[in-house]
Amino acid sequence: MLSIVPLQIDYIDEIVTIERESFGDPWSKNIFLDLLDYPLAVCFVAMEQTPVGIADTPFQKGAVAGYLIAYHLFEEMQILNIAVKESMRHRKIATKLFGVIFDYAKNENIQEFTLEVRTSNTGAIKLYKKLGFKIDGVRKNYYANPKEDAVLMSLRLGL
Repeated sequence: MLSIVPLQIDYIDEIVTIERESFGDPWSKNIFLDLLDYPLAVCFVAMEQTPVGIADTPFQKGAVAGYLIAYHLFEEMQILNIAVKESMRHRKIATKLFGVIFDYAKNENIQEFTLEVRTSNTGAIKLYKKLGFKIDGVRKNYYANPKEDAVLMSLRLGL
């Protein structure tokens, strides 16, 4: 069972592990800790909960399966970071995280989403296109480790 919840300090260590397995130039633990108090940050965590049988609490505390980090800037939502634990990929967890951020956007009158993605990350680009994002351009040499261009994408909401 998967649940999407707001970022909490208890999840940071697992998020940092996923971050390191997902990116060549991962964010530090301190960056994630700073997000907890940053007023523009909108952060959701996908939790995989494990059934433990029939009891008063049928699910034990789950493991972090993925996360989405965004900034809410006026009528725009900038997706900064999204990752799914390697062993849990291809289960539509990223799509579910986007579903929650899209619901948030509707409640907050967000007009547009923006993001950058490595040109080599064809799986992510395919997902973003499926979600309705359009390619706006390329930012040369945006990423380090390894050096690579970024594809700029946006999604205009019909509010």
